[in-house]
Amino acid sequence: MIRKPICIVILLLLTVLGLGNAHAFFPDSPEQLTILAKNNQYYQTQCPILSKASINTNQKELSSPFTLLNWNIFKQQNQNWENSLKEWADRADFITLQEAKLSPALIQFSVQKELSYLHNYAFKYNNFIYGVNTLSRVAPLSLCGSAYPEPWIWVPKTGLASTYPIQGSQQTLLLINLHGVNFTLTEQPLREQLSPYLALIKQHSGPIIFSGDFNTWTDARLSEVKQSLIKSGFSEALFDDDQRLTVFGLPLDHIYFRGLNVIEAKSIITDASDHNPQLVTFELSPSVINL
Repeated sequence: MIRKPICIVILLLLTVLGLGNAHAFFPDSPEQLTILAKNNQYYQTQCPILSKASINTNQKELSSPFTLLNWNIFKQQNQNWENSLKEWADRADFITLQEAKLSPALIQFSVQKELSYLHNYAFKYNNFIYGVNTLSRVAPLSLCGSAYPEPWIWVPKTGLASTYPIQGSQQTLLLINLHGVNFTLTEQPLREQLSPYLALIKQHSGPIIFSGDFNTWTDARLSEVKQSLIKSGFSEALFDDDQRLTVFGLPLDHIYFRGLNVIEAKSIITDASDHNPQLVTFELSPSVINL
């Protein structure tokens, strides 16, 4: 008997393969596997190699406490995504989005809220570029990205890593935003997708946040992510009233952290996406601030 998760994966694959391929464009060269920044800069750096970002002379620095919003935004298909994002952004210093469409509305949102953004190009559909998007009140110092193709359909899942200056410290915050590979029958592709970020983590001495939609809908996939990060010294932000989207009883979205303390963690019910967002407030440890 075929297991239920495998049946679901096969059905999803058939659906995706049958829709819209004539209008979709998937990057197939380094020039197209591009990270776009708010200042119209383009980067082709692959993690774990960080590339220095172009920044202005009035560089803001991160202070403690600060808040992260993590959300799979469902390609902005639901009508009230913008109002919801604006409301939550007022409480957030960093926003990690998955399934983000780099639309004029999203760009205008970043302008209105005075946020820097990075967008890693996964694919283009009907002239819109989709992928992961990281927004921040503090401009990044360095960045890199990754694109891992879905093994059967070759639609890339992307990730971003970026560093940010910390006020009163020589250390930097490393923020990783990942959309986990999904259409696989084993956890091996997810393990390979995590690999460059685990290498980057080993190189970084400051605090780290690893957030995203990891697509952890089986015990094996969840264990792969959790054990890899626990071995690297991470803890997971937990929610007393956990409203995260689950598949087969397992949450897909996670926020892991190292070198930080959690002050508050919330997951919020919404109809603005098929995923419910998470808001986590962190504080820097005195040892980080004094370095």
